[in-house]
Amino acid sequence: MNETQNYLQMMIESLRKKEDVLKKIIEKNKAQADCIHEKEYGDIEWDRFNVLIAEKETLIERINELDGGFQSVYDRIKDELAENKASYKKEIETMQALIAKLTDLSVEIQTSEERNRARIEAVLMAAKKEIRKSRKSMQAVSNYYKSMSAPEADISGLVDKKK
Repeated sequence: MNETQNYLQMMIESLRKKEDVLKKIIEKNKAQADCIHEKEYGDIEWDRFNVLIAEKETLIERINELDGGFQSVYDRIKDELAENKASYKKEIETMQALIAKLTDLSVEIQTSEERNRARIEAVLMAAKKEIRKSRKSMQAVSNYYKSMSAPEADISGLVDKKK
């Protein structure tokens, strides 16, 4: 096996590792969806949700490392590949198939991320409305008590003073 084929095998292995990482991210997204599905703000396990976010961040860093390594190797052999495409046809087809699979996984991740984001926004908006409603109720009660506990002199204008 020549040096270019070794590099191609490294690139294929990198794509396979990236596929595994993307599948793990999909699992984390599903776990997040389970955390927030049909739940109110107070019922959501926010600690678990945040742990899943941190785990996904670690996986995303791993993808960035893999992408950087892939690009570095590709930059070393791109001229050789361009000159001798036929010699590396099998490896190129393997990489193309893997890249197509990675694209599908990426689309699936984006879709699930968007659904999770929309659900979180809905939960937060509902919580915000409840807080606003509670504040208005508290303010109304406070105003009522203030007006009822005012000194009698303040209400003397309302009493008929004629005898």
